[in-house]
Amino acid sequence: MKILHFEYFIAVVENKSFTKASNYLHISQPSLTAAIKKLENELGYKLLERSTKEIKITERGAIFYQLAKDIVHKYQQTVEEMYDLNYNNHPKIKIGILESTNKWVTHVIKNHHHSYANQHYMVREILSSEAITAALINNDVHIALSNDLIKHNEVTSLPIYTESYILTTPNNVFDNQETIELSGLPLILPNDSFQVRKHLNDYFMRHDIRPLIVLEVDRFETALNFVHDGLGYAVIPKIYYQSHNANALNGIEINPAIHRTIYINFHKKRKHSTRVLSLIDMFKQYWDFDGLHET
Repeated sequence: MKILHFEYFIAVVENKSFTKASNYLHISQPSLTAAIKKLENELGYKLLERSTKEIKITERGAIFYQLAKDIVHKYQQTVEEMYDLNYNNHPKIKIGILESTNKWVTHVIKNHHHSYANQHYMVREILSSEAITAALINNDVHIALSNDLIKHNEVTSLPIYTESYILTTPNNVFDNQETIELSGLPLILPNDSFQVRKHLNDYFMRHDIRPLIVLEVDRFETALNFVHDGLGYAVIPKIYYQSHNANALNGIEINPAIHRTIYINFHKKRKHSTRVLSLIDMFKQYWDFDGLHET
């Protein structure tokens, strides 16, 4: 039984066709059919029911599909870490961040790198709580930042700071105004799939506000570009307002205020290296972890 056969079976199930799967895998259809048949013979039961019109997965096949996906994922992850060791004596540290945290995260990683000059890092944005949880459970990342508590029995989720959301506007639009209400203003908001939007939707419901939404975007950077062009006002986290792109814009506190907490998350049961544990400590220390640091 070979890992390649697992990958073949997964491709057939996900493409729902031997023809499409063989094209995807760049192998001949007879070779693919023979490989699946060999896999079934070794297992001693059928994985697929074949007919001239369609392919149906058997009950045992459905269970095997989930197991095969886990095995292939672990295999690919192991191979990646082995290649990492060829590049460096220490596997790369994988970090999931939010777009709004990239500025201060840069400082933390820079400081960590001073202590471990040969360390290799991989940083990527993960924006939803569900995706963050999956990345941690599947060992796709060692550390992940989230703007909500991750509730999972295998994940440690610790608050590191709180911040407010503010309204960004072009300069000279609301001069000398320290706070502002959102009702009736043309707003540029994150798309519905993002956790920030869920925070804002909850806020609108609690305060009986019917928001005037003129644009929905995937990134704060995009939202600020539209604010610069006068198409509306963006609701963004206060710390992100400190970014270079926001310097030419006015930031006004929202009334009533909206706050969020940023959490650091890591796998509770995974045996982390000294270097990963050191980085986790540095993330916590950056925000004086003894007490929530409010901005």
